[in-house]
Amino acid sequence: MAQETVKNKGTKHNLPMRLNILFLIVFMAFAGLIVRLGYVQIVNGEHYKNAVNANKSQSARIDSARGRIFDTNGVTLADNKAELAIVYIRNAGISASKSIKIAQKLAQYITLDNKAIKLISTRDKKEYYILTKFKNMQDAYDKYLSASEQKNNAKTPNKAYKLLLSRVPNSVLNGYSAKDVQVMAIQHEFNQASNLSPYIIKRGLHVDDKEYINVVDNLSDFNGAIQTADVSSRTYIKNKPFYVGKMGPIPEDKINGYLAQGYSRNTEVGISYIEDQYESYLRGVPMTLTYETKKGMPVGNPTIKSGTRGDDLQLTIDIRLQKKLDQVLEQNILSARSMAGNGQNNSAYAVMMNPKTGAILAIGGKKYVNGKFVDVASDAITSQFEMGSAVKGATELVGFQHNAVPSQFHDMPINYRGSKKYFKSWEVSGLGTLTPETALQFSSNVFMAKIVSNMSGIILAPSGGKYIARTPFVTSPKFIKAINDLRNGYSQFGLGVKTGIDLPTEGSGYNGGMPKDPGVIHQYAIGQFDTYTPLEMVQYISTIANGGYRMQPHLLESVHAPGNDSNNLGANVYTYSPQVLNTIANNKHDLARVQHGLYLVTHGARGTGSVFYSQGQKYKVAAKTGTAQINQKDLSLYNETLVSYAPYDNPQVAISVVVPSVRTGHQNQQIALEMYKEYDRLYHYTSN
Repeated sequence: MAQETVKNKGTKHNLPMRLNILFLIVFMAFAGLIVRLGYVQIVNGEHYKNAVNANKSQSARIDSARGRIFDTNGVTLADNKAELAIVYIRNAGISASKSIKIAQKLAQYITLDNKAIKLISTRDKKEYYILTKFKNMQDAYDKYLSASEQKNNAKTPNKAYKLLLSRVPNSVLNGYSAKDVQVMAIQHEFNQASNLSPYIIKRGLHVDDKEYINVVDNLSDFNGAIQTADVSSRTYIKNKPFYVGKMGPIPEDKINGYLAQGYSRNTEVGISYIEDQYESYLRGVPMTLTYETKKGMPVGNPTIKSGTRGDDLQLTIDIRLQKKLDQVLEQNILSARSMAGNGQNNSAYAVMMNPKTGAILAIGGKKYVNGKFVDVASDAITSQFEMGSAVKGATELVGFQHNAVPSQFHDMPINYRGSKKYFKSWEVSGLGTLTPETALQFSSNVFMAKIVSNMSGIILAPSGGKYIARTPFVTSPKFIKAINDLRNGYSQFGLGVKTGIDLPTEGSGYNGGMPKDPGVIHQYAIGQFDTYTPLEMVQYISTIANGGYRMQPHLLESVHAPGNDSNNLGANVYTYSPQVLNTIANNKHDLARVQHGLYLVTHGARGTGSVFYSQGQKYKVAAKTGTAQINQKDLSLYNETLVSYAPYDNPQVAISVVVPSVRTGHQNQQIALEMYKEYDRLYHYTSN
């Protein structure tokens, strides 16, 4: 008994302690709850307030007019034509039966065109039949589906509805009136709309059009499902340059991304070039329509908050140069075709760029097809060509990087040992002893071959007025390294790599890989192995012109907020800063030697730039011409190319030219000379 008494006494003493612990736990729980409530109310109060308000209202948005696009002098390249539109705003509370009633009512006020009528599908007709011939959907199901079919598909209503439509016979879809057809066309448009994403039913209206007036006068009848909106259609300058781009429906592969940004399914967006590249600037701030909700559904007409037009773009392009370039290309294609043997020529391409900033001034491409010209200027940035000797400036500079350029070398034909094949310059007997400068002046193939022979381990042994070439295996490490060094070196100038121009797409030329014949490296050195785009060529020559900096080509000059004065740009939003992509691995002395060689092409006696030598001394052009043989079975057929810049002592403009498939003439030089004349007429660089 004594032990039991002691045990009970201990339990009695422990009880107050347990109660204290329990009270402490309850107190801390209440304290934590109070702190949490304070945090929710004070810190996150605004968030939850907005969430509550969101449940009281829902919003839809209608796109505003896009920003305009101008050239560097303020000439309008892309603008907007203001118009009014009828829009449909779907919400979750609009059933199929309600939708058809809205369509029937709207059909009393507007008429859709034949284009819209042609979009009516068999499914649209079947839905119209079901929604108008039966008092309710259940009657339709009872007519076309058995009780067991309805029971089996009770949990899959979409499957049941699809089965119902399949049972409606085509025989009942005939004999619709013109009014019925209009309702079906409108209903078809309704079916394309997403929830609370305004969908344009009809556009191109004006404030005094009867259709517009009738809809405005009866907007209250539609309970917010139909609205009018100020919209615009895109207009462009006549003969719009390709790089401006165009508008169109949202591409299927991008639809989800655009919807996530608040776009409507039938919104037109930029789908190519500048319109696409700078969509985020050009798109305006949408007009907002806010609906009060009842039981989560929008009701009544919305309150409207106006949007703002998109930002304006100013491009680097001078449309005066662009128009002149198009004209000059056409003239020279006709001139080339008039010469004997040039019947295969039907195109020409050119790019003009500021070599110091990368600003694109004009991009041209013309093709003569079935007796008329078509614009193919986009090929100047996407299509590649064998460029021939125009790349020799890069060959010498890459050679200097690898200590492979001889101080002088005697030009005479190269014979590959054990073969009847010869590699020679345009002067069959040879061009004599040359320096790096005169090798460019006279466009020596053999001098370039000597450079890459030094790099690759090819021995050129003199033998009776020619060289015998002793070549290594193409698998030898030194040969492989030479090919890689040459290709990597060219890439420093932008050859064989993308230029980085601010457009969604561009080509990068064609990489011929590793040659199977060691003698092919000589062809590579004179631009007859890998291929390049005209845009790459102008970036390459600009890199030499500006002292060794590879500039990123660009079309955007600046972005401006919408201004109040339609004749002047608004406040500056963004200005493009020239971007140096890389610098070449050459010292100033080697670069100056190549620059002087390019000067001699157009200013030295017997230089290959004969047109400039005889007609263009005033324009201070440095250049490198090129002829690339393009058919091994017809060596007289070639691409005629040119890279150039001016003035040679303070470059302002660089031009690349490609004239494919010719046998004679100097259209490459004529095109460039005409454009230097035009540039000087506009900017007076020769008088500075």
